[in-house]
Amino acid sequence: MVLCFVVVGVIGFASKAFANLCSVPSNPSIQKTSARDLYIRNCARCHGVDGRGQTDQGRKYDVPDLVEESKQTSSAKISKIIANGKLEMPAFGKKLSKKQIAALAAYIKKL
Repeated sequence: MVLCFVVVGVIGFASKAFANLCSVPSNPSIQKTSARDLYIRNCARCHGVDGRGQTDQGRKYDVPDLVEESKQTSSAKISKIIANGKLEMPAFGKKLSKKQIAALAAYIKKL
């Protein structure tokens, strides 16, 4: 009977150890970045956190008010501008993935 408990215990321990070996550890640096975080990191310097463009850089380059512009502009066009740049705005097509650009465009539409 004791031997039975020992065997069950060893099997249980071994299966947990195997599961830990096979599982992918959670790594915060690999986690998905939210569209808001992408916007803050890449756009807010000029366009401002609120999208209104009332920052030092925004005034310097006379950036558009994204809140107003996004009402009149399709997500596809916003994505194209993010990817290719426009006037003084740099292109982000090589820095961001298509999925990130689409997420940014959707975020901007909601500002």
